Amino acid sequence: MSGTNPVFLVRKAKKSSGQKDAVLWCSDDFEAANATLDYLLIKSGAKLKDYFKAVATNFPVVNELPPEGELSLTFCDYYQLAKDNMTWTQIPGVTLPSSEAAAAARQHIVDGVDTETGEVLEDHTENFGNESNSPAQATAPAPELTVVATMPLRHRVLAQYIGEGEYLYHVDASQKKEILRLEMDTDNSYVQNLLLAAENVEAFKKAIEHDIHKIVNAVKKIFPVDGKTPELATVIQFLKTWFETEHIDRGLLVKEWAKGNRVSAIQRTESGANAGGGNKTDRNPDYEHTLDTLDVEIAMATLPMDFNIYELPGSVYRRAKEIVKKKESPFKEWSAALRATPGILDYSRAAIFALIRSAHPEFYHYPGRLQGYINANLTETDHENPTEEALTAARHTPEKDAVEEANRQLAAARGEYVEGISDPNDPKWVKTGTSQPTTEPELVKNVGNGIFDVSALMQNSSTHGTETNPETTSNVQVQKADSDEKQAGDAVQAGEGDLGTGKEAVTVENQNQAETHQNNDSVSQSEPEAQQNVPESQQEEPEAAWPEYFEPGRYEGVPNEVYHAANGISSTQVKDARVSLMYFNARHVEKTIVKERSPVLDMGNLVHVLALQPENLEAEFSVEPEIPEGAFTTTATLREFIDAHNASLPALLSADDIKALLEEYNATLPSQMPLGASVDETYASYEQLPEEFQRIENGTKHTATAMKACIKEYNATLPAPVKTSGSRDALLEQLAIINPDLVAQEAQKSSPLKVSGTKADLIQAVKSVNPAAVFADELLDAWRENTEGKVLVTRQQLSTALNIQKALLEHPTAGKLLTHPSRAVEVSYFGIDEETGLEVRVRPDLELDMGGLRIGADLKT
Repeated sequence: MSGTNPVFLVRKAKKSSGQKDAVLWCSDDFEAANATLDYLLIKSGAKLKDYFKAVATNFPVVNELPPEGELSLTFCDYYQLAKDNMTWTQIPGVTLPSSEAAAAARQHIVDGVDTETGEVLEDHTENFGNESNSPAQATAPAPELTVVATMPLRHRVLAQYIGEGEYLYHVDASQKKEILRLEMDTDNSYVQNLLLAAENVEAFKKAIEHDIHKIVNAVKKIFPVDGKTPELATVIQFLKTWFETEHIDRGLLVKEWAKGNRVSAIQRTESGANAGGGNKTDRNPDYEHTLDTLDVEIAMATLPMDFNIYELPGSVYRRAKEIVKKKESPFKEWSAALRATPGILDYSRAAIFALIRSAHPEFYHYPGRLQGYINANLTETDHENPTEEALTAARHTPEKDAVEEANRQLAAARGEYVEGISDPNDPKWVKTGTSQPTTEPELVKNVGNGIFDVSALMQNSSTHGTETNPETTSNVQVQKADSDEKQAGDAVQAGEGDLGTGKEAVTVENQNQAETHQNNDSVSQSEPEAQQNVPESQQEEPEAAWPEYFEPGRYEGVPNEVYHAANGISSTQVKDARVSLMYFNARHVEKTIVKERSPVLDMGNLVHVLALQPENLEAEFSVEPEIPEGAFTTTATLREFIDAHNASLPALLSADDIKALLEEYNATLPSQMPLGASVDETYASYEQLPEEFQRIENGTKHTATAMKACIKEYNATLPAPVKTSGSRDALLEQLAIINPDLVAQEAQKSSPLKVSGTKADLIQAVKSVNPAAVFADELLDAWRENTEGKVLVTRQQLSTALNIQKALLEHPTAGKLLTHPSRAVEVSYFGIDEETGLEVRVRPDLELDMGGLRIGADLKT
């Protein structure tokens, strides 16, 4: 037992059961003691339904206290709870059982030895007053049973592990030894991974015994004990998924995992059928296919253009997301039908595309026909390898030209000018001189044989002319090679910005010697003049190439992604290692921890770019567009436009006007003869009928039935009045009967737009009469959705960042550093730490060259 305070529990029996109250005490927590009490009651043959729930009371100090951990059904024969239901008191008038025999026996026994005879007694527990006359019970001691619920978590897991599929409520001594042996067996990777996984899943620690039994056996079913030992991460993934899955779906989850399908959930349709998702399909194995991703595929399949369905063009994907968001037709109807199809997630992407693109374009108007078409044509045998027929029906075009054509068509649909699709004679395509790109000369030209033409570079230097943009000037680096190596192997690095040309730096990798020494002086002009004047046609511009391994040295123009993927430990990695080596491993080695972006981080990057590299603002950030004057911004502006439009329309006939015309027409019709409530009234109406309708012969009896038949026959010849009740459309239908010309004139009038509904409804209404209208919401949505990998920046954020930039540049110290003519930005250094021998790298935000002394600085926000 543990060292906690003892708990004394009582379960009072219900009067109708005829059972005795049960008590138990043990040095454990309430849950464990309660589980032990329930187990002992069931073992004794009692039923828990005959008892009330267990209640903890104050611990009684009396001679009749039962042994720890043993059930007592007689304690309540002598003691009862006081009025506070917490304190035990002796029942008045009840004689307590005699304990003299036990006391006398204890006087002669000390440490298991009879002091009178000197006999060493066997280790057993005496139970005076409850002796058994059975020889078998006297010789065979009762087995020691431990309730599994009272054991630590690791032992509870192992108890169910050794149960061989049987739920173990308690374990005996031999089973407990086996549990301890497995716990200490560090060579058994299977068991150790199971224990570690259980301790790392929070839901497992809170699970009840029944769930532990279920999940342990599920693990053994998915990962056979005699098979390959599963990885710890895989076991943890399954345990988390199992506890997050509804109870009714856990059986299906185990089956999918046992088949090798590592599904994260059992997805169901709205009707409750299994939506599938466990089979291997033609999609990327790491791609999690859900009903939401199915919607995107459905939307893409409804688009008219052909493209590579496995390498989706970005424009097609964005358009599909827009269709899903706005629930456009026919996507909406296809989605509703396919989402209701059992096992829909098991089908390949090619099958979905082929199904939709092979259907009649009008099927989606008829849900019944659409569902019948799906049931008849959605068939596939190999979900992972679609047939050529399916790919052809899906209009899968893996060629690059198809992707470009899809992008061109979408660009034209967005209103952009696309050569070959847009009309160049359209007045909206205004050609200006600024649209022609200006070509700038290269500053460093490779003329072959290891010779580089730097005449253009020297023309902008401080000794040969005026510097056009001193803020972005950086020194040209020429790497020196040993005399015995070829010049063709040298690497030339151009600084970032290349003296204001804005071109990216180009580096030719040195294949023979990676160790470089940087030269900050001007490039020597002693090279042959003829070699500097090689014709332009013979020059071959080297392709951008960076070494896989950076030798110690100084490098300019290294792209950000290349630097962060290069060898060497950065300051960020050192900081993460100081936090925790596990954190360092997860973030930089396993890469399971991804650096998340935040508004604060984005703001810092924005200030950083404006202060150091303002020319990169457009390439890295997407600034919120300005709302043009006259654009619709709020619901009020939409309603104001609709009200003005409706006021300009000719007035339509109201329902009351139409009703008055119908009533006026009905008033001109002859009235029908009443049938009469009596024979006399009926006869009076009959006498008023024209002679041709008085068909009863004179001299015969004029019965009411015969006369009413004649009246009805007459009334049937009269024109029927039109209806004067119902909606305006119903009244218009009646008016069309008597005055079709008036109704035709009314139909020619434009209907007023609705001024009620959501903002999206109002926008559509305005578009119907003003297609060229500009809406602020659409501009902002397009800006947010078409980021092209850039960071979104609002106008307010940009204004704040520009104010910070202005303050930095006007600062007496910081401004001089940021605008220094010999500054360089984002220069990379690679080296080896002398104390540890580790490769290190550093990249100061700003570097100043002070006569051969380089000073690095960081800009912090």
